[in-house]
Amino acid sequence: MQEYDNTGKKVYWTASSILFVVSILMMGYGIYQQVVLHVYKAPLLLGIVAGMLLAIPLELWNFSDPDTLFRVMAFQDRFLIVCFGFAIGLGAILLYGLNLFVPHPNFGIKDLFVLGIVLGGLIFGLGVGIAGYFPGTVWIALGQGRRDAIYAVAGGLLGAFTWSVIFGSVRGLLWNTLNFGPVTWATLFGFNTRLGMFLVSLVFGAILFSVFLFLPRFPKQPTRQSCAYHLSGANREVVRFNEVIDEETRKYPNARPYITRLINESSIENARSIILLGLEFTITAVAVIILRQIFGESTTYSWIGAQISYLINPVWAASNPYFQLFGGMHLVNGIPVNHPFSEIGWEPFSDLGTFLGGLVSSLIISRRFMGFKKQVPYVWQHRFGPSESKRALGSFIGAFMVLFGARMANGCASGHILSGDIQMAVSSFLFLIMVTIGAWIALRYILHLRINAQGYVD
Repeated sequence: MQEYDNTGKKVYWTASSILFVVSILMMGYGIYQQVVLHVYKAPLLLGIVAGMLLAIPLELWNFSDPDTLFRVMAFQDRFLIVCFGFAIGLGAILLYGLNLFVPHPNFGIKDLFVLGIVLGGLIFGLGVGIAGYFPGTVWIALGQGRRDAIYAVAGGLLGAFTWSVIFGSVRGLLWNTLNFGPVTWATLFGFNTRLGMFLVSLVFGAILFSVFLFLPRFPKQPTRQSCAYHLSGANREVVRFNEVIDEETRKYPNARPYITRLINESSIENARSIILLGLEFTITAVAVIILRQIFGESTTYSWIGAQISYLINPVWAASNPYFQLFGGMHLVNGIPVNHPFSEIGWEPFSDLGTFLGGLVSSLIISRRFMGFKKQVPYVWQHRFGPSESKRALGSFIGAFMVLFGARMANGCASGHILSGDIQMAVSSFLFLIMVTIGAWIALRYILHLRINAQGYVD
């Protein structure tokens, strides 16, 4: 067992180091492309690499497991919050620092249309609380061989398509009313120059990075259990989430025990692992903005619906106002025209990379690949029992709400919460707040999970 653990340790840190090096190379290529070559859009196929670089850390941290996401959104496990505090805080400083000398970073700041973001964020959060998936983690879970991810993909595609159908009739109310445009924290306070935006990013980044440094991972822990104390060596205590370790050992009998323990503990080694993979994740998230466009996951669902619709009824699809925004479709003298990647860019390729990252990581690194065998999340079982049909329905309905809400708010966990907040978009912060509220409502009153405390509401 010790030898097996040593192998798992070597595999984990080797993989993390390789990912880090590739992310640096990707960032370097983006800077070289803009500063030296004066080319401002990277090839579409590079999106596959970007998707893999962002998906593999999430799979290693097991965020594609609905049980993990249920606990994270209930604040029972603050691992994702700590990681996102790291990525958003450091990412904002890195992005706006590069903005001082990189000619044309491909910013994608979302408009602050209040009604659509508030309502869409609530629906999105409710769906996350039911399904246990974000739009991107669905693709990772599919690569991981999760059976309920199949139903989640189907529900997500239908949810995104439904929004596409009604978009034309509700756009005026939800997108155009109370629309304040692409507002950032810098522009909100009157800092419109590149230097001014960088200075604001230093303050914004320091606030978010302090979440990583000083927020204890588990509820009711003292501050000395935070990453800052572990990294400084002031606290060498190891606190393990043994209940979750036991659950994951049963769910993933072939998984590497070292990785299972590492991601479910509060320790020096865990903090160091966040530093390495967190740097890789952050650098990649900023690099994609330099290379071509922000990182997003949910628009692909609408794009797939657009392409299928075009195959069935080209005139209707090309006339759809939402597909004209994201599907690359329009009418020319009444004749339907389809340019599939003209508007959406590399997002279908980055989503493919997300799927491949989940597949590669679960097969080779974590060894959590499930082979699409029956497995109902433990948190879900506690509320609804082991019925696979109930779980399939929950995955479908929850993912429907997630993608419907994401398209209403014009962004998701990656396009809004990660990429948007790295860009210091006010719309993305509002979306994050509404998603959290929606998820808490679903988790507390549907799944009966305690909020900010371990355990269930019996």
